[in-house]
Amino acid sequence: MKALVEYRKKRDFHKTSEPLASLKKSKSKLSYVIQEHHASHLHFDFRLEWKGVLKSWAVPKGPSLDPKVRRLAVEVEDHPVKYGSFEGQIPKGEYGGGDVYIWDHGQWEPQGNVDESLKKGRLDFVVKGEKLKGRWALVRTSKQSGKKNQWLLIKRTDEYAISGPKAEAVVEHPDEDEASEAVQQSKVEKGKIDFVEPQLAQLVTTPPVGKDWIHETKFDGYRIQAHLDREKVQLFTRTGQEWSHKYPPIVESLEAIAKTQAVLDGEVVWINDQGQSDFQGLQQALKAHKISRLCYYVFDLLSLDGKDLRKLPLLQRKEILKKLIVSVGEENIRYSDHILGQGKNLFKESCRLEMEGIVSKKAKAPYRSGRSEDWVKSKCIKRQEFVIGGFTDGTGSRLGFGSLLLGIYEEEKFRYVGRVGTGFDQKSLLSLRHRLEKLEQDESPFEVKSPRGKGLHWVSPKLACEVSFSNWTQDRILRVPVFHGLREDKPAKEIHQETAESLSSKVSKEKKRPTKITHPDKIIYEEENLTKKDVIEFYEEVSKFMLPHIKDRPLSLLRCPEGSAGECFFQKHLGPGLSKEIHPLKLKEKSGNKVSMTLDSVEGLLDLAQFGTLEFHAWNCHRKNPMHPDQIVMDFDPDEGIPWKQVCSAALELKDLLEELNLKNFLKVTGGKGLHVHIPFEPKGNWDEIKSFARALADEMVSRNPKKYTATMSKQARKGKIFIDYLRNGYGATAVAPYSLRSKPVSSVAVPIEWDELKKIKSSSEFTLEKTRARLKKMKTDPWADYFKIRQRIGLFQ
Repeated sequence: MKALVEYRKKRDFHKTSEPLASLKKSKSKLSYVIQEHHASHLHFDFRLEWKGVLKSWAVPKGPSLDPKVRRLAVEVEDHPVKYGSFEGQIPKGEYGGGDVYIWDHGQWEPQGNVDESLKKGRLDFVVKGEKLKGRWALVRTSKQSGKKNQWLLIKRTDEYAISGPKAEAVVEHPDEDEASEAVQQSKVEKGKIDFVEPQLAQLVTTPPVGKDWIHETKFDGYRIQAHLDREKVQLFTRTGQEWSHKYPPIVESLEAIAKTQAVLDGEVVWINDQGQSDFQGLQQALKAHKISRLCYYVFDLLSLDGKDLRKLPLLQRKEILKKLIVSVGEENIRYSDHILGQGKNLFKESCRLEMEGIVSKKAKAPYRSGRSEDWVKSKCIKRQEFVIGGFTDGTGSRLGFGSLLLGIYEEEKFRYVGRVGTGFDQKSLLSLRHRLEKLEQDESPFEVKSPRGKGLHWVSPKLACEVSFSNWTQDRILRVPVFHGLREDKPAKEIHQETAESLSSKVSKEKKRPTKITHPDKIIYEEENLTKKDVIEFYEEVSKFMLPHIKDRPLSLLRCPEGSAGECFFQKHLGPGLSKEIHPLKLKEKSGNKVSMTLDSVEGLLDLAQFGTLEFHAWNCHRKNPMHPDQIVMDFDPDEGIPWKQVCSAALELKDLLEELNLKNFLKVTGGKGLHVHIPFEPKGNWDEIKSFARALADEMVSRNPKKYTATMSKQARKGKIFIDYLRNGYGATAVAPYSLRSKPVSSVAVPIEWDELKKIKSSSEFTLEKTRARLKKMKTDPWADYFKIRQRIGLFQ
């Protein structure tokens, strides 16, 4: 860790999201990265992996592809290898405060002995990046005690070298003044433009990364293109229908700037009480002519003052647009803002707020009609359009109809995909029944998998609707669909193609027991080259031992879709996309009732692993008795520098204390730094009583040896001691489950062990995935075999 002392000293990791200081064993392929750093002055951080760290230089002007150009490169402190994937914002006031983006990345190959080259001050190497390639050199120009070493970054002559103005690898972004002048200086087409086929976004599973992309909120409304011409306003749908009569408040507000000529692209939405766009609310508002909450979010400008702007880069168009919209000053005409980079963070926050998702756009791209990779959309929930092919009779007191029969066109054949019967009110049931009756026909329109049964009515497939749903079944039938309204702005033929294209990829992700795993070769643990297939097969192997400890318990998941070295996040509540093997459980929380999740099968365990889950954390209770815990977990969490033997000694002291109280207990290495001691018991006490008992155990340990232990969570109190964490025993708290993997650089596992084994174990992370598999093959008896046979009581309940 000495190599990263300076890195650690300069940062407060409670304030910055930069990676913690940790050494990483280098592999045969060494990583290289350049990060664009918008600190007090823009510069480029050039980093080469060597001996578990990133050797780093700050290059103020960025690299040049011209061998005759020498760029100053100031050597700075070593960084963790994990820093190579860091993008985000360092808070203002902190060291290096500002935005950080990955500008280029790849591998590098040294030419000669690296240690000797760094010592002598001349390092030759080959870069294999996306932007930079070929031979390069770093040459030191000065080395003074107490001062930064100054080097020169030089491109060597090879097939990748370029001379002259084209050699500049860094393209600067235009500032605000440049953007505002761009209309005057660019070669734009003159003349008024008519309706423009809109640019559309392709559906992707995750947002793109890098500074080349901007990210906007995805609105849930009607796409509208506004044409302003000398106080005349026309509003067109995405298919060119004139809908000005539907949005009189929007037209009235736009007339304030109609003294000029302009073509705007945006979305008309209805804002609900939570401040979010609501498509069903929009439809109901239009039918009832209650349009006071309508709002037009404008995100692009296609023409201004008779000049066609579509060839300009998106960021320039948006800068001009922003000034135009601000000048209007109308509450219901709003500029759709964006962020540059950080798409994953915006997407995560959008999903947390239960919004539809985000749209990501290439910052420098022109406006191109039609669907292209320049615009992509990431949806938090599965939600798309379907075509209505029939309906069923209502039952009981329900009027109108029971459910809609939905379909899509796949390979030019109309396929049945299920029925939706929720999301309607009485008024919409009767209104829609009236429209459907006009389309009734004798024969089923479904050519593939037509539904059967009584009370079915067939209609000509001309009406489309928007439906949200949790997932697809194996048979390509919608799960838990909810109706959100008709899509009268889109013809059915347009919807079919988009839906059919996305269906196969969505269905492929839904499997009961995944014999065929999606993206099986995706690397999850880089240092061991372990894949997603390895992870899922591991969980299937350990399920016999793991499942009894998580079955029917509320769970929290640590999901790492991009692997242990990528961005991970906790999921506590049931969300869209999970299979039927994951069961909902309503639990009270401070913010209100929340729906947690449980599982009771191997299929559920593997489905979550397929969903990117690395770590499983469980509550200390069962779903049938959530207010009465049935186990205590005492966590021994050592401060940095505490020897492993001291951690083992602390656990043994607790074992002695528990034996004094005649309480049987079980030991587990956590796969992290410490140890867990589990105490099973009959669920007789409530959460406060059980937590108090756990606190009493911790306090007793501290009173016996206050120099070694603390029961206080504060950083200062834990310095040089072992924190005996009793807080894992409160309502809503969790502990890592037995046999769960951990999101560490190496695939460590939380493994139950015998107390007698403790003296042979060298660290809490000793058991990797492969070592755990080998252990299970040799294991004659389960060290926790008697765990669920214990019928002991604790404290006041003995």
